[in-house]
Amino acid sequence: MPSIIEMKSISFHYPGREVFRNLSLSIEEGEILGLIGPNSSGKTTLLKLIDGILSPQHGEVLFQGQNLRSLKRPFLARQMAVVPQEMDLPFAFQVREIVLMGRAPYLSRWGWETETDWSVVHQSMALTDVAELEDRPFAELSQGEKQRVLLARALAQEPRVLLLDEPTSHLDLNHQVEIHELIRRLNRERKLTVLNISHDLNLAAEYCHRMVLLRQGTIDSVGTPAQVLTEENIRRVYEIQVLIERHPISGAPRVIPIAPQMAEMASPKRTVHIICGGGSGADSARRLLLRGYQVTLGVLNIGDTDQRIGSILGLSMALEEPFAAISGRADQANRELIRRADVVLLERFPIGRGNLANLKAALEARKEGKRVIVIQNDPREDLTGGEATRFYQELKDRGAILIPDHSRLLEAIEAPGV
Repeated sequence: MPSIIEMKSISFHYPGREVFRNLSLSIEEGEILGLIGPNSSGKTTLLKLIDGILSPQHGEVLFQGQNLRSLKRPFLARQMAVVPQEMDLPFAFQVREIVLMGRAPYLSRWGWETETDWSVVHQSMALTDVAELEDRPFAELSQGEKQRVLLARALAQEPRVLLLDEPTSHLDLNHQVEIHELIRRLNRERKLTVLNISHDLNLAAEYCHRMVLLRQGTIDSVGTPAQVLTEENIRRVYEIQVLIERHPISGAPRVIPIAPQMAEMASPKRTVHIICGGGSGADSARRLLLRGYQVTLGVLNIGDTDQRIGSILGLSMALEEPFAAISGRADQANRELIRRADVVLLERFPIGRGNLANLKAALEARKEGKRVIVIQNDPREDLTGGEATRFYQELKDRGAILIPDHSRLLEAIEAPGV
């Protein structure tokens, strides 16, 4: 089918934080497209770019082949409607007044509502099961009721494209199913195009024609629910083990999370030794422990952030005196922990003459065939005049696994081979 919305080579950033770089995506006319991904992967920002609330720094968003920037807002408001996660209002509007706001793009310059407008409003409230709430103040409603009112307002716009930002996150199970059934019915009868952001992977799989899996501002995979919701994709992007089964009636993929304790019973976890400092290893240690791994740390100066976190977590550590260079004793303790570990993780942190022994220990581990994972270093953190950079290069040459950030850590740890 033809595309109704296209995003071409989009780049977008907030001050100090890049969200998208060279992202391209098309939404086909008449489809229900599910947008999934972990928190902070860019889902809501993508929706705002499509709606024109935000503008990309590079690239373009097209609606039916026309650049969004060239289209007037009243026209777009008759084409696209948004259901946000929540909405705060400064005034005490009643439910029917909120829903009537959806008719704003159709009102005359004097703003008087017609019988047609009220007919659409009442139909929208009936479809979303909020007709009995029409006299209630919006602010007094439960979160679930508010969400259904916002959906009614969007339907009152009679859009061709419906943009949903977690539309059922506050709803009970019955209303979750009813809302999705309503969306499917409108899609079928009115050819309504739907972009649905969802954290409920199973509901999205049941009702979406295609799915897009976002990962840190990039499209990790796109396709049918069965193509996107695979055990490998979910493990890599969400960093959790799952089983994928088929719904016994619909055949849609069904995601079943496996708790870390269950995963460990099925497959004992490895020991990971983290070479870190200055707080660089604390988050990795916490995440690995939660997933059932054994974790050790070193060499750390006593009082260092990682040392204090490691002490709280009860981890084995190779330690050195505060502010002191790594001694032979501490280096030997570090190498012993490395010897016992299955994997060595070298975090990104400043390297000076005093802790250069950490890089030497990592390199020796790699020479002995140990799996070594290196978070890509920043040359500005080489305080040794280039010697640390040479160690990093030799680690790379000898087959250490280089990853750009922690999003690929579990993938690197669990990948087959050495």
